Amino acid sequence: MNNCKIEPILIESGIIEKDGIYFHEASDFAKKHLFYPYWGAVYTCDIPYRVSRLKDYPKVYLLFYILEGELHVKCNGRHQIARKDEVIFLDCSIPHQYWAEKLVTFQWLHFEGAFTNVYYELLSKNGVKHSDKLEISLLLDNILNHIKNKDSNEHRLSAYIYDILTRLTIHPPLNESPAVKSAVHYMSQHYREAPSVEQIAGAVSLNPHYFSRLFKEKMGQTPHSYLLSLQLQRAKTLLIESTLNIQQIAEECGFTSSTQFIRAFKSKNAVTPRMFRKYYNPKGFKN
Repeated sequence: MNNCKIEPILIESGIIEKDGIYFHEASDFAKKHLFYPYWGAVYTCDIPYRVSRLKDYPKVYLLFYILEGELHVKCNGRHQIARKDEVIFLDCSIPHQYWAEKLVTFQWLHFEGAFTNVYYELLSKNGVKHSDKLEISLLLDNILNHIKNKDSNEHRLSAYIYDILTRLTIHPPLNESPAVKSAVHYMSQHYREAPSVEQIAGAVSLNPHYFSRLFKEKMGQTPHSYLLSLQLQRAKTLLIESTLNIQQIAEECGFTSSTQFIRAFKSKNAVTPRMFRKYYNPKGFKN
């Protein structure tokens, strides 16, 4: 485990706008037993943004999630381009470069800990770019918000990073459908509106009945079930990290009423939202 002090690059040409950099100081316990962040931010960049790490950089890891545009990266002699909703995962001790050739917005996080090296070896066999990872943006957003607000429960931060790494290991089926991929993206952006199957199918220009069959075939679950999982995932985050009451969370996550939300949550998690909140934060049980 590398515990040496490393410094961020503070002056980088080509940065147009940024949210951060936000820093986290890990405890000795976290450095020994957990995954933990160093710092992170959200950048919007254009030419001449370029970072080169050629040698003598400590063994710390770096994640990018591309929100808009594209980011070029070169590592181990291979040039790859990461575009919207794709991830770059780098071991910074291995010489590499990344740069913008046009406008790009991305989240980034330096981190380390636990078995990150094992995941990197597993995931880097086909390069440092990973596709179809929409849900990772939400996890990075959670981490950055924790660091920004100095509310950094280290076990929760570790869980978020572990979740990111495990999701990177999940590959889409070889026979994936572009329409289903688009539908997944649409639902990730509109789950708060609780779109109907007809609305989702319309967004990808398919007949609702055909779309439902295709989605079930490719994803192993119905569009409604997948949408519900997105809503409940967001609800869990709000139950743990916010002081919103149950009715407010139900509305934020696209449920028509708190009763519908409580019923759906208990069906999937075997406990009510209030009990779930109590397990993670006793203060929240008052809401």
